[in-house]
Amino acid sequence: MTFFTTYLSAQSHALRLPEDSREDTERFVRQHQKGVITAERAPFNRQLDLWAFSIATAIAQGSGPLDDPSSQWGRRFVTTKDVQMPDDLCDLLAVIAMDHLGIDHPKVDDPAEIIEIANRFAGAGCPTVIKNLKDPDL
Repeated sequence: MTFFTTYLSAQSHALRLPEDSREDTERFVRQHQKGVITAERAPFNRQLDLWAFSIATAIAQGSGPLDDPSSQWGRRFVTTKDVQMPDDLCDLLAVIAMDHLGIDHPKVDDPAEIIEIANRFAGAGCPTVIKNLKDPDL
């Protein structure tokens, strides 16, 4: 484990996706499906993967994170203690938080703040991900 993986997993922090997309996010995640599911029907193995892709989507489209705290619009799908966070993802989340807050911000090294920023980016990118996955031409 890298420093940030251990650091972000040392305490329980909720990972959140938008509540209003619960049905759709579960539809595109294999862990929620029964029977043989193809990658075309459920391209993500875990909700964590969809969450990370939503963060990347928000950043790629130049969206900032949502303004409201994730507890107001999101639902917890797992905590950092209950899921194995990939080392590279944890390192990336720290870089995203540093870029968003600035290196001198007093909470730049706060695990709760790093996860909250990631949740808010995921909230910003998730609607685009869901919209594109629902597109029949995809």
